[in-house]
Amino acid sequence: MSEQWETERMIMRDANLLDVGRLQEIYSHSQTTEEWIWEDKLTPEYILEGLNKGHLPPGGRKEFYKIQAMSSKISSEIVGFIEFYQGYPNQDILYIGTLLLGMDYRNQRYGQEVIHQLCDRARKSGFSEARLGVTLKNWLGIYFWTKLGFNSILKFRGEKLLTKDSLALLELGKTL
Repeated sequence: MSEQWETERMIMRDANLLDVGRLQEIYSHSQTTEEWIWEDKLTPEYILEGLNKGHLPPGGRKEFYKIQAMSSKISSEIVGFIEFYQGYPNQDILYIGTLLLGMDYRNQRYGQEVIHQLCDRARKSGFSEARLGVTLKNWLGIYFWTKLGFNSILKFRGEKLLTKDSLALLELGKTL
């Protein structure tokens, strides 16, 4: 996948150290308001760790991981980021780790625009499927991803007891 690519309204490019502050701000704000991740995954260094080491799957290699800043073509402001791994769990699968937009840029179809283009580019690059994980508490996320065609439930992981603090994750897939 390219270091930089575009949609109609957005520019995606590989993130760098100058982006860390803004991307971490978007990440931190989202995780505290939406309960979309296990607490042990929360870290004030999430973006920096991603740039330095990558958030890799088991047996993963850094060169197949990307975290890309998403900027508005109109304002040039970083409005979100996407993180993905090329080739997990199989070589022909693109695994989307995170897609986050700043609060002011939600519900304006930026995410749909980015995912449509990402999936199209992945298909043209030889990937046959895209996958991602979404927690059951993230109702808006489930709605968003299924609306974009991620309709196959491939795995379920979660706690056996249902409490107000328990989490469960669905792995969803889409044929490209």
